[in-house]
Amino acid sequence: MLVVALAMSAVGCYGEASLEVPSIGGVPNYDDENPPPLPVDPTGALSCQLASVPQTVSLATIAADFGRQVYPAMVRQDSGCISCHATTSGRQFKVSQEPTETFYAARAAGFLTTQPGSLVSRLVSTDESVRMPRNQPSWSAKEIAAMASLTCQLAAVEARSPQTPPDEEFPPALLQPYTGPAVVTYDNPFLSYVQLKGKVKQVFNDDWVRGGVDKFAQTVGLFGGVDYVQYFVEARVASPDFLLGMDALAPDVCLQAARNKTGPFAGLDTSAPIIDTPPAATRQYEAETATDLTATTGALTSTGWNLYTNGQLTTTTPYNFPVTGTYNLTVRAYGSQCGPDLPAMEIRVDGTVVKSFAVSATAYADHVHTMTVPAGTHTVSAAFTNDFNMSGTCDRNLYVDWVKVNGPTEPSTGTTRTDAAKAKVDTLFRRMVYRPSTPQEKTDGYALVKDLANYEADLPKAWSGLCEGIMRSPDFLFTLPPSYESRTGGEKDRLLLVKLAQDLVGRPPNATELADFDAGRKSWEQMVDGYLASVDFRTYYFHKMRVRTESEGTADTDEPARLWTYLATTGTPFQDLLTGDYSVSTDFAKVSRPSEHGKTGVLTMKGFLQNKPGLPHYNYAARVMTDFMGSIFEIPSEVFDMRGAATAASTVDPTSLCFSCHQTLTPLSHQRLRWADDGTYRTTDEQGRPIDDSDRGLVGAYAFKGQGMSAFAQKAVLKESFARRTLNAQYILFFGREMRHTQDERVMYKRLWDVAQADNGNLKAVLKTIALSPEYTHR
Repeated sequence: MLVVALAMSAVGCYGEASLEVPSIGGVPNYDDENPPPLPVDPTGALSCQLASVPQTVSLATIAADFGRQVYPAMVRQDSGCISCHATTSGRQFKVSQEPTETFYAARAAGFLTTQPGSLVSRLVSTDESVRMPRNQPSWSAKEIAAMASLTCQLAAVEARSPQTPPDEEFPPALLQPYTGPAVVTYDNPFLSYVQLKGKVKQVFNDDWVRGGVDKFAQTVGLFGGVDYVQYFVEARVASPDFLLGMDALAPDVCLQAARNKTGPFAGLDTSAPIIDTPPAATRQYEAETATDLTATTGALTSTGWNLYTNGQLTTTTPYNFPVTGTYNLTVRAYGSQCGPDLPAMEIRVDGTVVKSFAVSATAYADHVHTMTVPAGTHTVSAAFTNDFNMSGTCDRNLYVDWVKVNGPTEPSTGTTRTDAAKAKVDTLFRRMVYRPSTPQEKTDGYALVKDLANYEADLPKAWSGLCEGIMRSPDFLFTLPPSYESRTGGEKDRLLLVKLAQDLVGRPPNATELADFDAGRKSWEQMVDGYLASVDFRTYYFHKMRVRTESEGTADTDEPARLWTYLATTGTPFQDLLTGDYSVSTDFAKVSRPSEHGKTGVLTMKGFLQNKPGLPHYNYAARVMTDFMGSIFEIPSEVFDMRGAATAASTVDPTSLCFSCHQTLTPLSHQRLRWADDGTYRTTDEQGRPIDDSDRGLVGAYAFKGQGMSAFAQKAVLKESFARRTLNAQYILFFGREMRHTQDERVMYKRLWDVAQADNGNLKAVLKTIALSPEYTHR
């Protein structure tokens, strides 16, 4: 146990005639470099003369003195507290950037009392496992005396004016405006596994079951979901695996919808041509112009090109056929006959023969071939294929004047097809991300479909490609479409409604909800009320609480989540989370439970007790304090080394390292003793002896004194930390994180605190307050 740093011997400390510990009284001289020895007894308790503290001393003056006399020592790098108790640490007590806030936090945490375990007792302890600052030089006598004096002054003020215990009131420091650095974060969570399933179902009317196989269930790990078989912890952020899952999901659901004209493609003809037929155009390539036609053989003549051996003339630059259609390919040519046959000429497209002609030897003539050419760039050639000569008699040659392309020959459609296709692009955006496309998105989306159709002549598949791109866009994958920032008016409100629905019911709004909201038939508040009253909300909230309570998917392990859900859907005080004397059935009805549970809420539910052993390892007590009181425990390496051989007796021994650090966990572990690790109730221990499940008076400053878990629960629900932890469970639904209650969101915290106080712990009222808040609605 704690002992004083300054030896309390009779000689030299407190006089030769007495072993009594003197008291601190009045207000000391903070400038005294050699103050009298501290009146701390061997247990670490501080002795104070409360009556001698002047009436002028108040909480405000103590907080001010704390900031001047103690806080500088806390935040210095050497021998300070900041290295272990920074705001980013997992410690119960954190040293913030503001001295007054730090004072009130230490007071609320019980570290400014005269009891053992206080800051004073830790500053003077000679036990290195307990002494503060750990593994650093001790504070000076002057600094410790100031800490002790402020502790006694605080005890006097609290004794004169009994008030709500500091750990049960709203933190006074948080009533002041936040003056710290601006918090710059992108508060927009990725879709969770359940929200993604809900969005695919809502947008595509597709549950992604193929051949009787649930593909979502197969890829639950990729999307960071839980299935209570292999995966029990929901991912908090998107991972690269999420995008791998999208690579499987998007092509499948998009192509099926595009081919079947369902989901976002309902009523859209995905096979209709998307490229307009332009007016017919003509391009004539002159044989004598090298930039027009390139020859593989022959020579220039006065009227064209002489192919005097087998070869061809090819368009130097491929011709861009603007649309798949009918074109006239014309070659003006004549031949010089030799032998029995006329010169043979082929018209070729991209090197493939499309028409052969026998060319007359009389004069130039047009040789026309009409054919369908697919859209895109293609080369056109005129080839001579039957060269022949008789020495000294004749020579068969082919003469080409020009090659001409004309078309398309179909009637022009103007911009009808392009406009219709771009309208489909806009429709997909409206149905998939709940907003119109921008002009650039419309242009780019149309270009993508054209490019994909050119790559593979399958228009539904090309439209599916655009759908896949939209599914991978931030507006689809974030709960609040990022384009919200650039929208105004009704479009902006609609995108916020998308987030609200996903946050409360795990899916986007349906067509009826959107229509009612867009038309003004329902206000934002009415939409919130509707969602909170829906079965979809109960289902989604239950899922989130199953994750929070680490359910294993069984009826027993679901019981805590059912209680959470009952409270949120009925408006029953959230204090019943720990003090309810009932259970909730699988159909979410309130049911009685055996009397031995008393008013203990989830604390004695079998599904909560299981997998949380009691002594000697403190798992249960630590989880209770973490889950419901917001405490985080850091276990040093030396504790890990000793846990394997630990016994219940060794961990509760007042001289042990465990006890010195866990003065909350030890009495709480005793209060739980009537409940075995498997969740069954017992009245005797393993040796048949009656169980003492009181806190046993082990820790004077223990805030939850009494018999059994009911005593703990009755006091725990009064604590500010319990209220904050419970409010945060609601806040996370909307923001994907806990409140920055000590920083820029302290106003939000006070608002939720007030609502909870005024509405008797009604979680539905808390949820509604968040949904209507300017922080959530960006107003």
